[in-house]
Amino acid sequence: MKVILSPPADPVLCSSEPPTSETTQTTKSSPRPDAQEGKHPAPFYRLCWAVLYERWAAFILTSTAALMLCERFGFPSALSLRWLGIASAANYVGSLPGGYVLDRLGDSRLGLAIGSLLLLLGYVSLSLPSLSALYVAFALLLAGHSLFKPSTQGTIASLYPSGNPHIEGAHVMLHFMANIGAAGGSLLAGVLVKYAGWNVTYGCAALVMSVSGVLAWPSRNTAPCDGSSSTNAVPAQPNESHSSTPRSAQIIAGLSLAMFLFTLCTAQAEGALLLWSRDRIDRVLLGFEIPVAWFLAFPSVLVLLLAPIQIALLPRIKQRIGTAQLISLGLGAAALCFAVLLPTTLWMQRVSVAWMAGALFFFVLAELLIAPLGLALLLRCAPPGLIGIATGLWYGASALGYLASGEIGALWSRWPTRNVLLLLTALPAVGAVVFSWLNRNRPLKADTTAR
Repeated sequence: MKVILSPPADPVLCSSEPPTSETTQTTKSSPRPDAQEGKHPAPFYRLCWAVLYERWAAFILTSTAALMLCERFGFPSALSLRWLGIASAANYVGSLPGGYVLDRLGDSRLGLAIGSLLLLLGYVSLSLPSLSALYVAFALLLAGHSLFKPSTQGTIASLYPSGNPHIEGAHVMLHFMANIGAAGGSLLAGVLVKYAGWNVTYGCAALVMSVSGVLAWPSRNTAPCDGSSSTNAVPAQPNESHSSTPRSAQIIAGLSLAMFLFTLCTAQAEGALLLWSRDRIDRVLLGFEIPVAWFLAFPSVLVLLLAPIQIALLPRIKQRIGTAQLISLGLGAAALCFAVLLPTTLWMQRVSVAWMAGALFFFVLAELLIAPLGLALLLRCAPPGLIGIATGLWYGASALGYLASGEIGALWSRWPTRNVLLLLTALPAVGAVVFSWLNRNRPLKADTTAR
């Protein structure tokens, strides 16, 4: 049974005329019981576990990639960061053709399965010690991510009809599971690199990825739900949905800008800040030297701790100030991440772990506000039949962010650290002001169910 990537058009959403009272009354009177209880369809939980193990394997690589290029293959720091920026950008650029292929294929489960297999082969190649195997590995990882990422969002779009308010809860839960995997991958990588070596580290990544592949593989017992038969189907509201193409384009463009700036900051935490932490931070705590890779585990663990608060408070806050303002606040938090580190450039030779923890705390706030909210809003606003392309644009903005991050990462070796931190503080701060200004007259409020 095929998964329909693009949910069927809702006449209430797609019509240019406002919904009549008859339509509204009809919609109110027939919600499904499962939707009222807020339950997710069974295939969604299988997808969550597949993403958890995929992120586990990915963060074994992410938390060690910069160190691996420098220490394993002897790349200079600036070249390593540029190389990682280009490689990460290529992974996200690949989501554009990957999304197009999935829209034509019409089966996101098959895309997940093929993407998982390619990722598995990529980690196996990465475990080999040769430079040529490194190039093959990154090519396979590029192809795998090009299918896996849009397939994940295509599966969610098929399980939740357009305008379904439960889609944000699904993204929050998926984000929660992904961070469990990210925390596990970063913690495991720090131990494996120190005590087992690079080959064993990436061999374990391949083993973890094989579990994700098993969960993502199409199964007769995991029948997908399309938009017409979803157990979560609830009445769609005309707010923040496919009401008009110009408005949708404006929202998608603004979200792409926010994602570009957020990725720019994220990539610094995954690359340049890790190398900076290795050289500038006093990592000895109670006689134990903290592995550098563990600094990427801290944000994931903090996300898990803050997730219950996010789930409890986020709906109320959205009703008050709107999704757009929350995303603007997320960009402001990304700016504070680097602003916190600015005092360390004035008088400190060795920096306490507490400074890095404070910076990563604001990074986590930015992630909680931008990543799940932005993507859920994107899927609600994407025109019918173009879910894969819209998702590809989202990841394309991430690609540009990674590409720019590689160039900024190279500045760490040429500019004073203070100047680089000032630049990284200013960019998301200006982006927050611009994003808020663009949506000053029409705030993007959360969808509300009919009462």
